[in-house]
Order: sequence, then C-alpha cells, then structure tokens
Amino acid sequence: MGLGLVGFEFFLFSNTGGVLAFGSALIVQSYAVFEIHRAAWQRFKIVQDTENSLQRRNKMFANYKNRLLRVWFMRSCLYALLTLISAMAVRGDGLG
Repeated sequence: MGLGLVGFEFFLFSNTGGVLAFGSALIVQSYAVFEIHRAAWQRFKIVQDTENSLQRRNKMFANYKNRLLRVWFMRSCLYALLTLISAMAVRGDGLG
C-alpha cells in the first residue's frame, strides 16, 4: 500500500498504470518469496535427500519451483490490486 501512496500519479486503473503497478509488485514480492524459499529450503532438502530415485527428486524440485512461482505470481497480483486501490484512495477520485 506504500507504493500507492508514493506513486499515486502513476498507478492508475489503465493499461499503463496496471502494468506499472504489477511490475513494481513483482519486485517487492520477490523479496517476500525469497524469504519463503529461505525458510523452506532446508526442510525441502531433507525430504528430497530421503528419496532414492533421481527422477522423483527432479520432479520434487520442479514442483518446488512451480509452487514458489505460483506464490510469487499470486502475491504480486494481490499486491498490485492493493496498490491501485490505495493510489485511487490517495487521489480521491475514481479513475485518475
């Protein structure tokens, strides 16, 4: 929501404003997803090391990456929407 307060002139409910809000949300949420990865990586490695099959280990790693990417995308979408709403509230008008 802080992005909406700072960039209320740029984050509009338009194509350009939406892309700018989503791009900034991707950057901001990348740190949050990195923290999730840092917390989960050790436990994931322990579980992965118990698996004997190389094919299943690779599949587990691919699933881990896909889950992190989905979390990053979903958090970025929600954060971009909150950014647009807070920018709209700061501007005080409907669509800028």
